[in-house]
Amino acid sequence: MNPVEMWKTVDGYSPLVSFLNTVSPISKEAMDFLDKSTTLLSIEKKKFLLKPGAVVTDFYFIIKGVIHGFIKEGDKQITTWINEEGEIVSSIRNLGTNKPCEEYLQALEDCVLIAIPIAITEEAFEVYPETNAVARRLWEDNYRGAEERAYLGRIPSAEKKYKKFIEKNPNLMNRIPLKYIASYLGMTVETLCRIRARQR
Repeated sequence: MNPVEMWKTVDGYSPLVSFLNTVSPISKEAMDFLDKSTTLLSIEKKKFLLKPGAVVTDFYFIIKGVIHGFIKEGDKQITTWINEEGEIVSSIRNLGTNKPCEEYLQALEDCVLIAIPIAITEEAFEVYPETNAVARRLWEDNYRGAEERAYLGRIPSAEKKYKKFIEKNPNLMNRIPLKYIASYLGMTVETLCRIRARQR
């Protein structure tokens, strides 16, 4: 099936290909390869993309919805990241090691995703050299995101943490339950509600 048959878009290509082209231009051959090698996927709210023990085989591009990653410490659930439309997610802690996943990836809304097999990314790097530039820029962005999360976790003021989160994620506050945002920010829901009330 060619891209025009798969995607009812102006150019016939998937939202993933359009996104990658904004990161760094790729050839028509690479675009065709990516669209033929990826899969459209729907997942209902609260369902899991990954659980600990699973082998990570795919990246996921979010067309619609919100996904979060979390770990468990005893009975406590700790949100480690929250991503929305136009972002690529997966469990990357053990990427390239063949070790099983250590975190949960869960839909916080009904989601539409494009599954990108990790194996085809390796093929793309070899056959279509321009995709290496795309990958490098995506890894740079991922690294900046990890630095931002590390920085956020070290801010002692709960109010400043909240302000920083809102600056970077203005659309998330009214989309998902506050308990996930509070967990991500390392505070209780009660503290988060008090901060929001004061800022109103």
